[in-house]
Amino acid sequence: MNDFINVIEDLILLFQDLIQIEQTKLDAVKNNRITYVEDCMNREQAAIMRMRGLDKKREICQEKLGFKNYTFQQILTESKNHESLQLKQLFDKLSNQVRQFQRVNEGVHSLIEINLYSINKTISKSREGINSDNVRWEG
Repeated sequence: MNDFINVIEDLILLFQDLIQIEQTKLDAVKNNRITYVEDCMNREQAAIMRMRGLDKKREICQEKLGFKNYTFQQILTESKNHESLQLKQLFDKLSNQVRQFQRVNEGVHSLIEINLYSINKTISKSREGINSDNVRWEG
């Protein structure tokens, strides 16, 4: 059970890192700092690789504990009382971290979409200006 608990704690720390990366990315997008956004994306990719490794460890631990393919709720139901309390606290903390990450991530995506819309609008206006200039000067 200790290995499983360690994996959940590592996942919590990983999501804390991801939240920090997303917050940095949000600030970078707000301030139009493309290189910071790129750096954040590279850090995210590394974190995703770590997450895959941790998820694999979690699956192995769950299988060793006899909880293969169980949800966290099912694991809580099947755990002993003293383990159940500790796991519930960890699962709640992990769930909170995931939700917080999702909120910040949604904010980043919304802001990027707004910026892309503005860029596309500017490009369209620029093309319209070029086309109208051609009509004036070609004639």
